[in-house]
Formats: sequence, C-alpha cells, structure tokens
Amino acid sequence: MLKKEIEILPLNLHSIWSNPKMWGLATAETLAWAGLFYIFPASILRWHAIFGWSVSEISFGITFALIASAIGGIASGRLIDMGWARTLMPFSIIIGGLLLAILPSISYIWEFYLIWSLIGFCLSGCLYQPCFSYITKLYKEQAKSPIVMVTLFAGFASTICYPVSTKLSNEYGFDNSIYIISSVLCVIVAPLMWYSMYPSKSISAKKEPLQIDSIKTSVPPILSNPIFWGLLMTFGAFSANQGMIISQIFPLLESQSLTSNQILLFASLIGPMQVTARLIFFLIEYVTKKELPISLICAICLAMMSISSFIVVINTTSVFLISFFIIFQGGPYGMASILKPLLTAQLIGRINFGLLSSMIGIGVVLGSASGPGIAGWVAEKSNYNTVLLVTSCIALAGLVFLTSTLLINKYQKNVGC
Repeated sequence: MLKKEIEILPLNLHSIWSNPKMWGLATAETLAWAGLFYIFPASILRWHAIFGWSVSEISFGITFALIASAIGGIASGRLIDMGWARTLMPFSIIIGGLLLAILPSISYIWEFYLIWSLIGFCLSGCLYQPCFSYITKLYKEQAKSPIVMVTLFAGFASTICYPVSTKLSNEYGFDNSIYIISSVLCVIVAPLMWYSMYPSKSISAKKEPLQIDSIKTSVPPILSNPIFWGLLMTFGAFSANQGMIISQIFPLLESQSLTSNQILLFASLIGPMQVTARLIFFLIEYVTKKELPISLICAICLAMMSISSFIVVINTTSVFLISFFIIFQGGPYGMASILKPLLTAQLIGRINFGLLSSMIGIGVVLGSASGPGIAGWVAEKSNYNTVLLVTSCIALAGLVFLTSTLLINKYQKNVGC
C-alpha cells in the first residue's frame, strides 16, 4: 500500500464562491466541454455536408471517442489518486485541442475515427470524471458545494458551443472555425485549468492520512460488490439516454418539423435546463439548510427523462411538448453529474475514490458511447420517434437498476455486510 497525505481545505459556501481558483476551474471545465465534446453534435450536419458520410457513420466517431475515454479513465483516476491532477487535466486539453485542429485536413472516415478515438483519451483526463475525482479527493465530505458550482457553469457548455461554432463557421468557414476553437483550448483553457488547480504539496491546510491501495488489491473488492454494478448500470442508463439524444439533437429536432431557428434555440436550451435543475437543487438546500435525499432525486430524474421522451412520441407536432421535452430531458440529466459522485461516495465510500469513480464511469462512458451509434442506426432503419421510444425505455430501465441497488444496499446494512 502507498501511504501519503491528502490536503483538506476548510470549506464553507462563501469560501467556494469567493475563491478565484474555483471560478477558474468552473470556467475551464465549461470551455473544455464546449470545445472537445459538444463540438461533435454541433458539427455533425456540417461534416455530413462536407465529407458526404452518413449521419450514422459520423456518429460512430463520438462512440469511439467515448470508448477510448472509458479505457483512459482508469489511468486518469489512478493518476488523480496519486496527486497528478494538475498536470493531467491541462495536458489533456492541449493534446485534445491539437488533435481537433487536424480534422479539417482529413479525407477518409478511418482518419476521422482515429482522431476522435485519440481525443477520447484526452476527454478521460479533463472532463467531469477527473474533475470531480480531484474535487472529492480535495474536499472529502464537503465536496458537494464545489461540484455543484462547477456543474452550474459547465451546464452552459452546449449553449456556448452551438451558437458560437455556428457563427464562426458561417463567418470564417468550417476549417477556420475549428482552428479558432483549437487555439482557444490550447492557449486559454489549458493555462486557466492549470492555474485553477492546487499543487498537491503547496496547500496550507489540515492534513489527513490516506492509504492508496494498489490496483491489484483494490479492484477485486469493487468488482465483487453488487452496489458497484448497480451504480454502473444506473448511470450507464442516464448516459445512454442522453447520448442518444444529444448526439442526434439537430436531426432529431429537424424531424419534428421545426424551423432552423427553432432547432438552434431548442438545442441551445438543453444546457440552461441542466443549470436550472442544479440551481434549484442548490437553492432548496441553501434555504432549507437540509440535505436532499440523493437517491430519491436520482429516481425522480430517471422517471422524468422516461416520461419526456414518451410524450413527444405521442404528439410530434406540438412546440409546447417539444419545450416540455427539452426541460425534462436537460434538467434531470444535468443532475446526473452531481448525483454520480455523491451517490457513489454515500453507498460505497471514498477510499481510492479516483479509481472507484473511474470504474463506475466506465458504465457512463459506454452508455454515452453506444448511444450515438444506436440512435443513428435506429433513425436510419425507422425514424426519430422510434429513437425517442428507445430512450424512454432506457431511462425506465435505469430506474429499475437504481431501485434494485438501493434495496441491496439496505439489505447489506441490515445483515451487517
């Protein structure tokens, strides 16, 4: 076992919102999401027009990226456990930005898949998974407030990416828009991320000893725990549902007979809906001074996602119902990024949390990875109403997994496991 000291910062609500490093971390995380992830759905129709590949063929690019992210997540989680977060996250953004800049010069679909697979490894080192592992490692039981703060900012990533990338493409051409976004990632976002993270040995704060087990020692108990598998499947359902919808959001909304301005508006509103749900969660806890039950919120979110997709299937001509769909899709999924680390820590614990969170994150990433390809294939074989019906069933399955996991956890406590 490796023994080291983990720095724990004194924390209150004011110290979070007055801390320039937290503002910087939240801003950098938002721009990383916008430039390295949401650029894919924002560009899918342009790639279809430029390269001539089908939407389903293009969709497999993000699938390969997310599979690579799942593979890389184990390594990134381990690096964060060892105190390398400040090096890992900015470096991942820089490499991802440079890879993005290669896209305009490719000619073949295999090159497209290769680049996005490599970008996927970068995603595993700079998006929510490593960020929240870093925050949880740093703040321990007090991690909820900084996690909520980051997600309040990052929820606007798609809102920033969609109109900005569209504007840049219209004004300067698609190639130049990619070069601009790549430059911003490398020159602005990566340095901001580096500035915003505490050096592992320079935090003047209370210290708490922590044992970091070897992978050989720590992985078998995790894999033998049914709670781990239940959480993996639950949040895998969250991400598969959202992955299918967000990767196809433009053609999906186009299939609902909306105008181009309406499509851009509705697609851009998913991010604010995520932020709104997080803000409501934050305000309720702040005003009542009580912690809301995480498991109950998780169940409500899955139920809302299932209902929202199903309602649009019933009636595809109502703009009101499309608005309902965007609100009840974006809001609940926005909570998933908060619920996952909190529920994991609550049900399993914080020992080797970077590794544990990364392993549960495999389900999340595989759900996101399979979603785009499945959605594209279903849409080509049938239509987007069928896609929505599938997403409704996936969210419902997630609710079943969550309920089963909570029952198993209750049983384990009762028998003293």
